[in-house]
Amino acid sequence: MLRTKKAAVSVAFFLFCVSSGDGQPSASNLDFRAIWVVRHSMVSPEEIDRALLFAKVHHFNHVFLQVRGRGEAFYNSQFVIKSQLVTDPQFDPLKYAVEKGHILGLKVHAWINVLLAWSSPHFPESPDHIVNKFPEWMDRSSIGETTSTGDLTKSKEVAVQKYLSPSHPGVFNYLEKVADELISNYDLDGIHLDYIRYGDSDFGYNMAARINFERQHGVDPLKLLTDNGNGYVNNSNDEKQLLFNKWATFRRKALTKLVKNFSGLVLRKTPECLITAAVKPNPSVAKNRYFQEWDKWLAEGLVDYVVPMNYATELRKFAKEIDNIYEAVPRKYWPGIIMGVAAYNQKALDTRDKIKYSRVTGISGIAVFSYDAHKSAIDFFSPIAEELAK
Repeated sequence: MLRTKKAAVSVAFFLFCVSSGDGQPSASNLDFRAIWVVRHSMVSPEEIDRALLFAKVHHFNHVFLQVRGRGEAFYNSQFVIKSQLVTDPQFDPLKYAVEKGHILGLKVHAWINVLLAWSSPHFPESPDHIVNKFPEWMDRSSIGETTSTGDLTKSKEVAVQKYLSPSHPGVFNYLEKVADELISNYDLDGIHLDYIRYGDSDFGYNMAARINFERQHGVDPLKLLTDNGNGYVNNSNDEKQLLFNKWATFRRKALTKLVKNFSGLVLRKTPECLITAAVKPNPSVAKNRYFQEWDKWLAEGLVDYVVPMNYATELRKFAKEIDNIYEAVPRKYWPGIIMGVAAYNQKALDTRDKIKYSRVTGISGIAVFSYDAHKSAIDFFSPIAEELAK
């Protein structure tokens, strides 16, 4: 069965490469066409107007507006400090964007960085910032580091990533308040969950997580990493591996519990509001490196759509990621996949071709990252808009 799926996508790649317009296979309508709008475009009415009008003119019908980034809000919040990028203290960017977006017929999603609390070499100055106010909430690596370089940086300057621990009860309650405030106070069409993952495979060792795991399984997960078990020497290597597998499962469950909580909250209060999640594109890597079991989220109905961030520059690698997805995800869940396509790292025609390929392979929709990558040279998006208009 898996071989059949893979063959189908490979045939689609071949046909895409060799066929003319008349010879292409039947294509999806790409009914879901989203653009990510980064927080720097959420600072004033003028910037928001530009972004939303761009989306409308270029045939996008959904906008992911970043309203929580680096642990700061681009809306009026009781729980999250407001970004200093918003210079007018009375201005509520999200309220304005929702009203303007709906006038234009756009579906407006609040894009929130869930667990990523900071991503800059320079730490936040405000004592009220979550990183400074609740240092015990920060996740840790096995050597005690609270920072990760991860895969965020796209320049020579190393960005420092600080993640919240999904296993800390304070974090869990805090994020519930953040989500509740958003869906209660704003007429949103969707909540878009980003950075709903660990910093990397060596993270998750927040003290609250370690204590909880030890209560369940009788061992501090940190002690499983040493050669002799660091006091856990009575166990065989097989037994130690079994416990380490349970530690990986523990971290997956922590993320899934968080997603389930978001889902339940939205379902109770605003069931028409969509839940989408930006995820690592390879299901195996997502599950085993970042503990992001997004195929399970789809299967259990915890999210309406996942958005694999398929940012490969080469078309063949982009197609390979779709291969991996179709192999791992049962066919009945494919309609819940919106393909993330990059614009920041490639030419416009290359981005267009990946959108076209997504259409050929029957993907339900696409999301382009990002408006901000070329907002100063908006003509870049012309071939992309032509493809979306089909």
